[in-house]
Amino acid sequence: MNEYIVLNGQITPVEDAGISSFDAGLLHGAGLFETLHVLNGMPLNLADHLQRLSESGQCFGMDIQLDPTVVTGWLSDLLELHCLRDARARLTVTRGDTRQTAEQQFTIALSAVPFEPYAPALYENGMAVIVSQYAQNPMGPLTGHKTTSYMDRLLALREARSLHAGEALWFTGADKILAEACVSNIFIGFSDGTLATPPSRFPVPSPLPNNGHTAGFTPRLALPGITRKHILRLCTDNRIPAVEKMMTIHDVLSAREIFLTNAIMDVMPVTHVEGHTVGDGKPGPLTQRLAGLYNAFIQEQSHGTAH
Repeated sequence: MNEYIVLNGQITPVEDAGISSFDAGLLHGAGLFETLHVLNGMPLNLADHLQRLSESGQCFGMDIQLDPTVVTGWLSDLLELHCLRDARARLTVTRGDTRQTAEQQFTIALSAVPFEPYAPALYENGMAVIVSQYAQNPMGPLTGHKTTSYMDRLLALREARSLHAGEALWFTGADKILAEACVSNIFIGFSDGTLATPPSRFPVPSPLPNNGHTAGFTPRLALPGITRKHILRLCTDNRIPAVEKMMTIHDVLSAREIFLTNAIMDVMPVTHVEGHTVGDGKPGPLTQRLAGLYNAFIQEQSHGTAH
């Protein structure tokens, strides 16, 4: 079967799709991307993904304004060509050809492949994670953005998988504050029935100096995940106490339950952190409840009935 992508708005056979050897994404990793879960032909939470893409673009001097209707049309064409209803799609935007001197022209690529869910046993029994040997840097300009500069995350994931784990947790370097996992956000449930997730913005005690380099810069701790956003909303809607909170390894080890979220895994229970067993070693009640609520939300969305 022939495979296609949408490249700069045009349906293109994969074997004919090419970008400039001078593309900034290739040369410098200067790009952003969004991973979309397509269910029953519907790209879930598309407006949220495009808004995050646009907001990150503004931070990097990239004025990315993509119309959800246009992106949906591109995706529909790809799904039809590939005979797909459920897919994993990726939208990538780079700065384009570095030789450009006129108005900025981005490279925009959209691909779709068959959706391959995580193994059912992981949802039934929970995932094991490790603590990454690498550190999250709240002062790093890429932190909290979904950029194509992804090698550090891939290295940490490779380490996790070599240890028979599915993810790696990232902490800050100096104060060891919990941030996120490689490709997911983290939620921690405590014995008092409350739920917490690291804040996306890193609180600082005083304004950063306006020295021409840090003006307007806000330290970030975690990616503002789209699934994370909707889990917090579902908590509010269902009177589940949930907060954004600075946490450490002590909170991880004292948790009654832990789960991870992203667009592909949805709500993934974590039952082991290296040699430590979380709670009773089974997916917790809050995890299971929110997994059910989130699944109902995306099912409604995929049938055009979600609010």
